[in-house]
Amino acid sequence: MIVNGREREHRDGLTLHALLEELKIDRGKVAVMRGDDVWKRGSIPDVPLAKADVIEIVTMMQGG
Repeated sequence: MIVNGREREHRDGLTLHALLEELKIDRGKVAVMRGDDVWKRGSIPDVPLAKADVIEIVTMMQGG
């Protein structure tokens, strides 16, 4: 599994919410892309992850 360009060990039963928890990432402050799927903050589902998944996690920033 690749997360933000880095290889990460995958284990059976790993879900997207569990991955974000392990990385200490607040689901309400990020957008997540998995393949062709894109989820905005607050709408990230708890889907199972596969060994071949490529995940991008983008932190939302305020500014102008």
